[in-house]
Amino acid sequence: MIQKLKRLLSSRHVPLAVALLAVVLFAPTLGTGYMMDDHVHRISFLPEIRAQGGPWGDWDIFRFQDADRGHLHRDMDRGTLPWWTAPDFRLAFLRPLASLTHAVDYRLWPDAPAVMHAQNIALFAILALLAAAIYRRTLGATACAGLAALMFAVDDAHAFTVGWIANRNALWAALFGFTAVWAHDRWRREGWRPGAALGPAAYALGMLSAEAAAATLAYLFAHAVWLERGGVVARVRALLPYAAVALAWAVAYRALGYGAAAGGLYVDPVHEPAAYLAAAVERLPVLLLAQLTLVPSGLWIFVPEQHVVAAVAVVLVLLGLVAAALWAGVPRTRVSGFFATGAVLSLLPACATWPNDRLLLFSGLGAFGLIASLIAASREGLGRGARRVARGAAVAMVAIHVVLAPLLLVPRLSSNARMFDGLVQRAASSLPPEAEIAGRTLVVVNAPDTIAAGLGVTTRFIKGERMPAVIRQLGLTSAGTMRVARRDERTLDVTFSEGLFHNAMSKIHRTERDPLRAGERIEVSGMTATVLSLTPDGSRPQRVEFRFDRPLEDPELVWVTWRDTQFERFDLPPVGGERVLDAIDLQRAFAGT
Repeated sequence: MIQKLKRLLSSRHVPLAVALLAVVLFAPTLGTGYMMDDHVHRISFLPEIRAQGGPWGDWDIFRFQDADRGHLHRDMDRGTLPWWTAPDFRLAFLRPLASLTHAVDYRLWPDAPAVMHAQNIALFAILALLAAAIYRRTLGATACAGLAALMFAVDDAHAFTVGWIANRNALWAALFGFTAVWAHDRWRREGWRPGAALGPAAYALGMLSAEAAAATLAYLFAHAVWLERGGVVARVRALLPYAAVALAWAVAYRALGYGAAAGGLYVDPVHEPAAYLAAAVERLPVLLLAQLTLVPSGLWIFVPEQHVVAAVAVVLVLLGLVAAALWAGVPRTRVSGFFATGAVLSLLPACATWPNDRLLLFSGLGAFGLIASLIAASREGLGRGARRVARGAAVAMVAIHVVLAPLLLVPRLSSNARMFDGLVQRAASSLPPEAEIAGRTLVVVNAPDTIAAGLGVTTRFIKGERMPAVIRQLGLTSAGTMRVARRDERTLDVTFSEGLFHNAMSKIHRTERDPLRAGERIEVSGMTATVLSLTPDGSRPQRVEFRFDRPLEDPELVWVTWRDTQFERFDLPPVGGERVLDAIDLQRAFAGT
């Protein structure tokens, strides 16, 4: 039986077989529909909103908020951005190739998400084919190479990556990145001259698909260190074309106003090196553990801020155990060094944003090469203890990545859709009817995040309903309480027991790096927010006054708040009275139960 499996895994048909298997396993995504940014992209192509799709056209739909401060102030006035958004907030990504594929989708078949998902599935199948080709080049036509390809293709961590239409940019980036690694290796180790041009060209196309393609450099560096022959100068010279592409991209990226700044969702490694290093220390172990085990890295955003240090310690202990098992059983070869170096370094770009399994495409290439080497390696020559550890680790890895991963893939696909689009659909269905909010100001007292109400309104607009003129969100509370006191007919005094920026969701548009100060006033259309006091440690606003330009009972103001799994009406307290809102349970809010 074992010999037959080895023959099957070493067959020259394995690359095509795993690609076809990926198509079958990910086929359920065809019915997933739209999630999160998909709604934003879809509405941006409606003639009533913006005929050109993006600020600079169909190739620029990932420019959410650029350096134009007039654009930022307009979005704050409309409520697209919350009142506490940092003055320097920016979130714009240079992804022209991926953007153009979405433009085709939303211009030709905007109501056919299955067609869009089919493109994602096809891209991942090609990616699995490329991964298999790289494994066969580095590990030979062996069962080990076939096993690595199989694990990459059936990894449940790829569920979110493939199942989210707007994440197609990551698939394109990885596809071109893997092509660059394959071509570079063939050039450097076989003398295949077209690879000298194909590699940098593929890398350039990857960078024009998504910033994630920067992870390609991790494998090129690892290749130079572990697999190259010859002197240091020759190895460095081979990487210069890639460095030139990276430099040209970086110059264009900055010159055209792209990048992320002043928010908590992304950290700029160049302009905020200290913040990035702090984030990497926290996030790299989380991502590595998710890559090697079944622990989803996306759960990290639900860890309370006060428990982060303890959680990191637990992650490091678990990761240390896994790393020790790999060290005991993985052969000490140059190829193993290549896979290990590439897997770890490729996660450094991913550390610029919140941990999520959608970031694991590049690291999977190296990780599954290592894991397959552990499983397939001979135990001869190991001591008794090391042999037991290696054997146990191999059994565990087979159970996790060969048996359980494909079984968990479909449940994770459905859970992602239920969690992220379910939240939006519940928000949409529980908001007041069109007749009450159309053309008025929707005031959201509390919500799970800053986009639930906006996306809820967006989905209803796509279905033909009229939107509110403005959305005003007062705050986010997922810990402690939110006390809403009525000072007069136009003023609310809101106290956040744990402070306003106490969780990741509330830090998307502003962080402690750009704090609000006591006495600071922020004026947006129809409302002025004044920070009255800070938390005892002075790190975040605790008490904020909201004064509106009209009486709070005016029918032009429609009041809602989030309770449990949906929005409900908010009953204003009388003048001199108050209401105390309990914290939102984020896991319940997203799960819907």
